[in-house]
Parts: sequence; structure tokens; C-alpha cells
Amino acid sequence: MKNQEDKGLKNIIKIILKCLLVFVLLVVVVNLIGPALPAKLTEEQKEQIGKTEYESEEAGNERILCVDDNNEALLWRLRMIESAREKIIFSTFDFREDDSGTDVMAALYGAAERGVKVQILLDDLNRIVQLGNSDLFRVLCSHENIEVKSYNTVSLKNIFRENYRMHDKYLIIDDEMYLLGGRNTNDIFLGDTAQWINIDREILVYETEPGKGESFLQLMDYFTEIWNESGADTLKPSVKKEKLKECSEILKSRNASVCRENSAIKNYDNWIEDTYPANKITLIDNGVAAKKKKPVMLYELEYIMKQGTDVVIQTPYVICDNNMYEVLSNVSRSADVKIILNAVERGSNPWGCTDYMNNKKNIMKQGVTLYELMNEDAVHTKTILVDDNISVVGSYNWDARSTYLDTELMLVIDSKELNRHIRELNETYMEKSIEVLPDGTETVGAAYQGVELSDSKKWFYRILRVVIRPIRYLL
Repeated sequence: MKNQEDKGLKNIIKIILKCLLVFVLLVVVVNLIGPALPAKLTEEQKEQIGKTEYESEEAGNERILCVDDNNEALLWRLRMIESAREKIIFSTFDFREDDSGTDVMAALYGAAERGVKVQILLDDLNRIVQLGNSDLFRVLCSHENIEVKSYNTVSLKNIFRENYRMHDKYLIIDDEMYLLGGRNTNDIFLGDTAQWINIDREILVYETEPGKGESFLQLMDYFTEIWNESGADTLKPSVKKEKLKECSEILKSRNASVCRENSAIKNYDNWIEDTYPANKITLIDNGVAAKKKKPVMLYELEYIMKQGTDVVIQTPYVICDNNMYEVLSNVSRSADVKIILNAVERGSNPWGCTDYMNNKKNIMKQGVTLYELMNEDAVHTKTILVDDNISVVGSYNWDARSTYLDTELMLVIDSKELNRHIRELNETYMEKSIEVLPDGTETVGAAYQGVELSDSKKWFYRILRVVIRPIRYLL
């Protein structure tokens, strides 16, 4: 009798395990294969493409500054936060408790102590990975003047949509200014303490008429929509009393120390002098819902690029589907299209490097010229230049994930001064690159300094070139 009971129990366990396996496979299929299926615009969305006017003959009421240096990027954040009097909105993809991340936490905590209302929006998967064990972050969340939400909360309820991420990065101060671009909030992108860094770009926008700038109002509308998105949940983690006191003192002391060591943070007031006017700034986005996106941003960028004859795309890597290849081909028929991306030997994203090795010829077939950049540090910048006046800067990588899965923001800026500044930097990058023409002709730049992949990396990429093929759109 006992043997029969044991046998029956084993059968039940086998059935449960099989059901769990089927469930796991279903989750994998939905989260990996499902998002990679082709997506097309609705007729209404098609009609809206190209309806926005991105140029103006006169300067607007928003002034700009291009932030390319990692040290300056941290300094501008701290200046902005210290200047806040009423409200701060902070949204980021990857926030860490390292040197620069703690500096930002301390500054936000200090602002809340002054009575400033702070709203923080984070991607939940990265929050768990990077801040799941951070007592400083828990204390930050517990402050009465700080409200924190996580986008697309990791839970059983959301298990079939966990592959959709919030990739936005911006900081809004009162009604006076914002900073938007591609930098995450950690030492890889901010400050000078990390050995491994990525170069990136942001635009600081200062409002000469507070709260009235076109792009400022667009960003506020966007934030309100994503803040109220059903997939954004409020965080209020519990904190032990002894930890609350200890960590609050650490944050206050850290903020005071940083401001004391750099008077240019607390006493800075040269917003007008250090910025210059832009004719027009327009925000474009990829939608806020944690679900598969229609490629609205891709086709809006296509429209913008097709208005010019000289186009430069700067992206860390390229991972295209057929829609994206078609856009490159369409633009290159009427414009000279150059793409600057990290050489495989310098790229910081192994997935992007591997896909480039697999699909380089497919990219070349679209009629574009490639610049394989061998910079001292990997370049994470996302920028598109069109002729001598339009610059598009933000978080959108030229890959399928940015096109279909993640939230993304880009600023379309009509400014010859900004365009000229970025083109000068691009010329430096091109000199450090191998130029690859559509016909395969290669020319080594004057400042190019090549390095060899190690044997271990060569084997790593050989294996990865096979492994990533079925899931390349999701990386």
C-alpha cells in the first residue's frame, strides 16, 4: 500500500514539474519570441508621420548646452539639483550606489530636506539588480518629500511582459530646466572614478520663460503619462530605525561634503551665460506602455533624415530588422548616410558587437558608409545629424530593442551651433576609425590605433555569433 502511495506521489510530482516546465517555456516564448515578431504602424500613426515642423527661422525661448564630458555631466546634475526650489523629477534606466550614484542620491535627499518635492521613476528590473540591497536607496525612498515609482514591476502579474524596459534618462528642475540624453546614473557614465567608462551625450535645456518652452511642456506631458502608467508602482520599502538614522546622516554628510569641496555646485548661477539659443526643440517618444511598441520613432526619424542630403548616425551598435534596413536604404537613396559605431575591439556591448560581425554586409548593402570607431573608451552616444542645422540627441540606439521594446526619448534640435559642435567631434571620431564604403573599400583614419582581440575573446565571439541568432532583436 505504501509503495503505491509513494508511486502516486512521484507521479503527481512529475506532473507538477512538467506543468512548471511548460509554463516556463511559455514565458520564454512570450517574452523572447513574441516581441520579435514584425510590428507595423496603424493607419492613424502613418498619417501622423511627418506632420510635425522641426525647424524655425527665429530663436525660441529655450537655450541649450551639449554635455559630452562625464565629469561635467555629474557636475551639471549636482548644480541643477542644488538649484531646485519646488520640484525635481528624475528618471533613469540604470541607477547604482557607486560614487557618482551616491552623489546624486545625496543631492536628491538634500533637496528633499530643504522641502523640495522629488519624484523618482526607475526601471524596475535594473532597480532590483543594482539597488535591491541598498540601504541608502531605501532611506531615500522613505523621505516624506520623495515619491519613488518603478516602471514595469517585476512580478507574477507582469511575467509575460518583463522584456519591456524603461530606457529614458532625464532630470527636470522646477519649471526652469531639464537635462535629457543617453547617460545612466552610475560611474560608467558620470565622474572620473571608474576604470571602465562609456562616453555619452546629453542636452541641458534652460527655459528663459519658465514653464513655457515647447519641449519642456512636451517632456512634462510625457512624464505625467508614464508616471500614471498602469505598470508604474509606488515604492515604499521598510527601513529599520537604526538604518534610517545612520543612512540619512551618510546622505546629508555626503551632500554637504560634495558642495563644500566644489563651490561651483551650490553657488552656480550662470545658466544664461553658459547656454546658447536654439531655434526650435521638439521631443519625440516611443510610447509609455510596457508592451510591444509600434515603430513610430523609427519612421519619424526616417522622415527627419529624408529632409536632408548629409546624414550622420552615431550609435553604439547596429542591430536591424527588415524595417530598419529599409529605412537606411530609403534615406541613402537621397542622402549621403554615414554611421559611426564602436569597432568590435572597443565595443562595450558584446551582443551588439556580435550582431555586427554577423550582419555587417547586410548593413553595407543599404548604401551607407560605416566608421568603425577605435576610441580610447567605448562611445555610447545616440545622435543623428541632418545637414547643418538639425541634431537629434537622446536614448534611442539604432537597434530593434529601442524600436519595438523600450521607452525612448529623442530631442530634435534646430541649431546650427549645436550641429557644428557635434560635427567637429565626429570628425575626430572619424579620424580614429576605419571607413568602410558600401562596396567594401576600407580606409584607415589618420588617428586610428588598432588593437587585436585576445584569443579568449575570439572564441567568445565565435560561440556568441551562433547563440544570439534566434534572439538578436531582443539584445
